[in-house]
Amino acid sequence: MEFNKNVSNPMLVGAIELMKAEDTPEHRSMFVDELVKAEFLSPAMIDPAPEEDGEGQPKIAQGSKVQLPMLSASDGTKFFMAFTDSAEYDKWQERNQKMYTFALKVDEYAGMILRREPNGNLCPALGMVINPYGANIILPREMLASMMSAKIAQAQQMAAAAKQAGQYVVPGAAPEGKV
Repeated sequence: MEFNKNVSNPMLVGAIELMKAEDTPEHRSMFVDELVKAEFLSPAMIDPAPEEDGEGQPKIAQGSKVQLPMLSASDGTKFFMAFTDSAEYDKWQERNQKMYTFALKVDEYAGMILRREPNGNLCPALGMVINPYGANIILPREMLASMMSAKIAQAQQMAAAAKQAGQYVVPGAAPEGKV
């Protein structure tokens, strides 16, 4: 999670357009491949508000509270918002108060959505929505859980293969060029 970072995802946007035009297994695969590489803009409420440093850049004070707002559907379901770029974010921001942004990867959204609260309840978000005022792609909790399970299984297979080959594997580390 990186504060106040500009992001752009032209390959993901292209994959979304292809998938919407023709929903084929190849286009879905291309979408998922780009999805796992992408960083998204996520609006954030920060208390206290960041103050500018000597270079005019906003800085978050130690101990600040950060909250990511959710988009509520007409039926009351809630989703975290993920914007592919500043143009898509601006479509939402025109209707809402100006907020700071964080750049998040799909793994970070999944971590928030799949996390259990101390009382045992799941996060109230049922998933994430990419470009809610544009492509409006919903990734439900179940899909995110499946993606994370597949990622863990792949990492375990790679670790087992490396161990069998006599290589030392650092838990959580991906080989160069592999994610």
